[in-house]
Amino acid sequence: MYVGLLEVEGRIFASTSLKDKRRVILSAQTKIRQRFNLAVAEVGHENNRQMTLLAVVGVGSSKQVVEQELSRASTLLETTDGLDVFNNVITFL
Repeated sequence: MYVGLLEVEGRIFASTSLKDKRRVILSAQTKIRQRFNLAVAEVGHENNRQMTLLAVVGVGSSKQVVEQELSRASTLLETTDGLDVFNNVITFL
């Protein structure tokens, strides 16, 4: 069994409130949950209106499949409107 973790740190420049930030984050989380078999949550910078740290986790019997899904999720986050990703790391636990 392989457990993969994608940590994505990003900035939401156009956000003027936590409500604006959560709208962008919720949209990204919903897309990841619908398109991939992955869990996603905001795990850092919750009260900062322009910064976010997202954790995306996948579990599978093949390391290659888990890594591929996490890479696709990373690409989706990088192309999300309003979210500027400046750091992403995939690790296996």
